[in-house]
Amino acid sequence: MIIRQRSILVALASAIMAAGAGVASASAQVIDAVDADQLEAALDAAGLSPTMLSDSASGAPVAHGSAGAFTFFVRALGCAGEPPACENLMFFANFELGREVSPQDYRVVNDFNDSQVFGRAYVLERQSQVGVDYVIELGGGVTPDHLAENIGRWADVISAFVESFREGHAGS
Repeated sequence: MIIRQRSILVALASAIMAAGAGVASASAQVIDAVDADQLEAALDAAGLSPTMLSDSASGAPVAHGSAGAFTFFVRALGCAGEPPACENLMFFANFELGREVSPQDYRVVNDFNDSQVFGRAYVLERQSQVGVDYVIELGGGVTPDHLAENIGRWADVISAFVESFREGHAGS
């Protein structure tokens, strides 16, 4: 696990430094926004299999990826410039219930939110879905290591949510 994290950090730092946008001098190495190429490189370095898209209205980067068996999206928000460089990354994964939302779904989601530091769960009643999101804020600047660590945490957030949801519905 530690070796994988180090290789992710090295790959991310190299990709961001090579892309140049949003990075100060090598001695400071602070990232305050990422563009589509940097986001793709960071997700790829974390093993999240990104396919890059763009928001049709704003042109902001959007990534579709997978963490094991789970698919997710990353919307880049707070973007400026051309190409857009964005200060916020919102990761989210939605899951079809295959039935109508129940009161137990709300209880399980609330229990997850009460017990987790990273990620927030939600219910999409009209779509009969539940989901989890996770936001990474870059405004003000973060190091490449910090960004890589936070991106690397996303797969754990999804897994924790899915496990919590399964446990919350066991025997019901």
